[in-house]
Amino acid sequence: MSPLDWWRAVPATATVLILLLGPGLVIARAWGLRRWAAAGAAVPLGSAVVGLAEILAAAAGARWLPWGWAAIAALTCALALPGPLLRARRRTRALGPSAPSRPGGGADATGDVGTSRLVTGAVGAAVCALGAALIIGMGSPTTPPQAFDAVFHLAAVGAVREGGSASSLGGLSALYQGAPVYYPSVWHGMVALLPGGAVEASNAMILVVGAVAWPLGIAGLLTEALRDGPREPAPVAESVAAEADRDARAAHRAREKAVALSILLSAATAGAPVLLLTALAVWPYALSVVALPGALTLVVRARRAAAQRHGRAQAAVPAVLAVLGVALAHGTGLFNAAILLLPVAVGAVAKLLRRGGRTRLIALVCLVAAALAAAAGAWTMRGPLTTMFNYEREGGSAVGTFFQALIDLPQYGPLASHGLPVGVVLLALAVLGLRGARDERVCPWAAAALVALVLVVLVGGPQWPGRQVGFPWYLQKSRIEPVLLIPMLVLAAHGAVALLSPGGAVRPGRLRRPAAVLVSLALVAVIGRIPLQIALARSVYDAERIAFGTLTTPQELAFYASVGDVLPAGAVVVGSPSRGVTYLGLVADVELVYPTRVHPMAGSAELDLARAAPDPSPGSATCDLVKRLGAQYYVSVERSPHGLRYGNASLRWDDRLAAWSTRGMELVSWADTGRGAVALWRITACG
Repeated sequence: MSPLDWWRAVPATATVLILLLGPGLVIARAWGLRRWAAAGAAVPLGSAVVGLAEILAAAAGARWLPWGWAAIAALTCALALPGPLLRARRRTRALGPSAPSRPGGGADATGDVGTSRLVTGAVGAAVCALGAALIIGMGSPTTPPQAFDAVFHLAAVGAVREGGSASSLGGLSALYQGAPVYYPSVWHGMVALLPGGAVEASNAMILVVGAVAWPLGIAGLLTEALRDGPREPAPVAESVAAEADRDARAAHRAREKAVALSILLSAATAGAPVLLLTALAVWPYALSVVALPGALTLVVRARRAAAQRHGRAQAAVPAVLAVLGVALAHGTGLFNAAILLLPVAVGAVAKLLRRGGRTRLIALVCLVAAALAAAAGAWTMRGPLTTMFNYEREGGSAVGTFFQALIDLPQYGPLASHGLPVGVVLLALAVLGLRGARDERVCPWAAAALVALVLVVLVGGPQWPGRQVGFPWYLQKSRIEPVLLIPMLVLAAHGAVALLSPGGAVRPGRLRRPAAVLVSLALVAVIGRIPLQIALARSVYDAERIAFGTLTTPQELAFYASVGDVLPAGAVVVGSPSRGVTYLGLVADVELVYPTRVHPMAGSAELDLARAAPDPSPGSATCDLVKRLGAQYYVSVERSPHGLRYGNASLRWDDRLAAWSTRGMELVSWADTGRGAVALWRITACG
């Protein structure tokens, strides 16, 4: 790894920061958010802007490159403009004679803990820790990740750049043999706008989402969730008021320390974001998960405004837009949000129904409308939902999953259950936070954590019909684990408050310096987690340690880069995706018959060619399909698994493509890779 390589990645990384945070920050500020709440909400709001811009640009027939920037800018202005107008209207009403003064009310209540330097320092430390782990694990910004999903997402970026559409509604049809399928493409649309190739741009996006966006989202959520309500003045004696003021300041300092501590602990989590971005390589889903804390920040703010009957519209609009951004980043994000908001929603509905009269009628109408909207959405998306519901995955151990989830150990791949159990620090603080479960600020998070934990264990446990409740997550427990981590971080902050506050529910006893002890434990957790995070990154970036088998090697990548100058313009190449031929398209910008490892669509010529006899001789069905697809070149790869920790990636539906006979082919280029050989052939037998 050369430091110069990472200096070259600065333009792409800076562009990611502008694209991922810029539109959301503009909208957040316009709607009255400040400090960490605005920074945390920037990711879901920005995802909403990009997702809507992709759909609108495709509907207007405009190519995403270069018009994507213009669409994003225009939509950002359109969504930000109503904010100042609504705030001006509120100020006008507040100045009216009939509106009494309410100090610190509504969505902008006093007691913000986000102004502390401790919070700023904690965010900076978390960014540095996560960034260092990812950079060390990647090795170089030009190293392509090797995983089933990573290959697809890299190819999707190329499809957006070449096809011109980034819409989630059919924009990636080129990867499905022309079939217009739904696929969340906010990630791919963003990466397509970045400078550099698909690999460099994707790595920059991974770095920013994993190291910057996650701590920002957690910071926004914690500062809002542990915020003071408005303090109404009361006629009390001066001495009593002074004592109350001292107690309030002490409690405020305790919350600041607790928030900073939990933000620091967010860098010590394994289930998110590093696992999602590396070993799992579910990048759009990772973006949705990272955006979730920011969306919850706005929901907490909207709930407070509704309770105070002040600034409700100003708080509700950005909250709805942020939840939409989570869903546009990945459809499963809607289910994640539902899990975390379910306790709040149930409590609110029950309270409204108990009031009776007109309030009960309105609540019932809203429930019916929500049910109809959900049914309409499910019917519209019945195709993808049916595919997800019928997905099968082997079951596991419920007990093992329970302990993995509680102490936050990896639940996927060869590194499952690896690493130091530093998650006990987060668990211990979260358990302390549960002591205040009757507090209305704690109860929803405790209930959400319980629901998420039950779901993780249910999906990770043995096979039975009820396990299909996890179909939105493809029955993969490691996708649900982040939904548990988010409320645990909030509970941990409340637990830290209980230890640090003079009037806290938990007495530290002989613990004379609880803040120093807690900071030390948090630092141990963060530092102790870094080796695992590096190993997770290397499991998709180090060619000799690729989990589930190596797809390509540096020597093969060098060969692919060299043949890019040999192949004529418009050349179409066929080869086995499981042998890494897909990386030829990424390194040399060459059109491939099989750009991903996804099974070709039924009835397609691509599937017929994969099933055909591996002998493209004159007059054969294989030759007919080669001509139909316009393929003129074939790449053969021979690679010994010796020295590769997990061997070569297993062949799937493309096993015959890896064994084509080269009789009647003309050798164009060849290279010895040290583990075997890779060669480019011109298909001459088919005429």
